[in-house]
Amino acid sequence: FVFAPFGGLTSVTIEEEEENAMQVSVSGEVPSSGRLAYVKLRNSQAMDKAVANLHQTKVGDGDLVEECIVACHRWHSNAWPDGNFHVCIFIDQLALSRRPLEASPGPEDRELYVRNLPLHDMSRQQLQEYFEGFGEVDDLYLILDTSMEQTNEGYVRFKDHRDALRCIEALTPTDPEEADPTDLAGSWSESERVLQRKNNCYRFNLVAELVGADGSGLERLKAEANLKGLWILGESLQLKDRTAPRASGRQLHFVGRCTEEVNVRLFRDLLERDLEVIHRKIASRLEKRKSKEAGVDGAHKDSHNGANGQEPLVQGAWSQPPQSSYWSNPSNNYDGYQATYPGVAWGQPPDGERKEVAQVEGRSRRRRHKEKDTADSEGKEKRHHSRSRRRRRRKEEDGV
Repeated sequence: FVFAPFGGLTSVTIEEEEENAMQVSVSGEVPSSGRLAYVKLRNSQAMDKAVANLHQTKVGDGDLVEECIVACHRWHSNAWPDGNFHVCIFIDQLALSRRPLEASPGPEDRELYVRNLPLHDMSRQQLQEYFEGFGEVDDLYLILDTSMEQTNEGYVRFKDHRDALRCIEALTPTDPEEADPTDLAGSWSESERVLQRKNNCYRFNLVAELVGADGSGLERLKAEANLKGLWILGESLQLKDRTAPRASGRQLHFVGRCTEEVNVRLFRDLLERDLEVIHRKIASRLEKRKSKEAGVDGAHKDSHNGANGQEPLVQGAWSQPPQSSYWSNPSNNYDGYQATYPGVAWGQPPDGERKEVAQVEGRSRRRRHKEKDTADSEGKEKRHHSRSRRRRRRKEEDGV
């Protein structure tokens, strides 16, 4: 009757009341008689609502149900006798409001985080068969809450990136504004990207940023959240702490040892704050990397235009001289060489200077011809004298 508005119960365990039990109370609460009952809701999603509405509330009508004030608390199945309990939060369960969307998924992205799984209508096997309609599935993990109940959330890891891409496209609504918030939805797994270290599409090691060089990051978060212990768990993460709890799954998750329920909300808020700072840093680096690549591509484009005979982009007075200029490219032995000279200061000589240069060149040619004619005449004279000497010598020999 009391829990009917919250979906009803699946089980109830009542502890026998001890004789002469002393009344106990928590600060600000009505003393309890010591009569305890452990109930399990049929709908685990209504647990927080039930606690908020029933705690320190008067129930009963005095006829069928005894009038009393109930103290309602959330009981953790993995709690210690001193009241401390473990809280497990998967990274994709957090509000990743600053996640860098400009980082396009790559071949290394094969895992999806899925929400609103219809576990009330489908068994695990049926859910597996549904996802196998997009491609071969490597792993399907369903997230459980602290009471070991399913949360309608989980991870599906495909064997190939293309299969994961087809699935995410099918789960993405055409018009987000008209989408029903209870529809099956999915997103690329942030856990997978974190565990890939620098091999992810961010090219950024989120684990090192969260933990810190000497573990100072975890210690600071532990102190701020008032936790008795804090661990980051997941496959490929090796912990030296022997007191660390067993990992709840292959995906990355945070486990905190809390003393009060209020610490759970604070723990979650601090995790979201730190991840927002890290995601802002990643987005800034991606923007710088994009700008740098754009600058390199522009330089390559200018170089390519110069190699193809096009005018390169040169600012100021420095530009390529016209083809008719005296300053031309070197011979064909220097393919690809592109000389640029200031078009004004190093341009073609004016008409007057060109005439003077032509006159100088004409005098030089006449001088060379004259020198050649002089050399030829001297050669002819020498040959003539030589022939005359030979004739006189023969005449003398004949006379003798």
